Amino acid sequence: MAFEEKTISSEIVYEGPVFKIRKHLVETVNGESYRDVVEHNGGAVMLAVFDDGRIIMERQYRKALEREVLELPAGKIDPGEEPLAAAERELREETGWVSGDTRHLVSFNPSCGYAMEMLHIYVMRDLALSERELDADEDIELIYMTADELICKIMNQEIKDAKTIIGVLFARMAGEI
Repeated sequence: MAFEEKTISSEIVYEGPVFKIRKHLVETVNGESYRDVVEHNGGAVMLAVFDDGRIIMERQYRKALEREVLELPAGKIDPGEEPLAAAERELREETGWVSGDTRHLVSFNPSCGYAMEMLHIYVMRDLALSERELDADEDIELIYMTADELICKIMNQEIKDAKTIIGVLFARMAGEI
C-alpha cells in the first residue's frame, strides 16, 4: 500500500471564478513537502447523438493551447448543481439542443496529479431543437460528425482533448455509438 500523505497545513493561494489553488504542507514518506492542488467543481461532458448517428461537436479557441480545439460540448458544474443537471443545462446553452434521453457513461479525473476535478460524461439522445444561450464571451462553432469520423481524427491525433478521446472511445467500446 502506498504511503498516505497527511496534511500538516493548508491555505488557498489563488481564488478565481473557475477554480482555486490550495497549497498543502504534507508529511511524505521522507519528511515534508508541498502539494499544490487545483480545486474545481467538476464538469459535465455531453456526447449528444442524433438518430442518424451524427454527434454534436464544438470548435472553439482555447487560450491555454493558443489554438482552436475540436471537442465534445462540456461545461462546469455550478456550486450545488448535480452533474446531470449541468449536462442538460450546458447542452441547451452551448448547442441549442435538449435531450429526451440522457444516460451516464463514465466519470473520471482528468489530471489527478494536481487537480481534484471530476468530469462526468453523458450520452444524450432523442434530441430536440431549443434555443441556444451562449455566454457573452463564448464563440463556439457547432460541427456534426459521425463516430467513425471522430475515431479517425482521434487515431490520427487531430483530436487531442482528453474528455473527447475518453468519451468517444468509451462510448464506442460500450456500444453506444
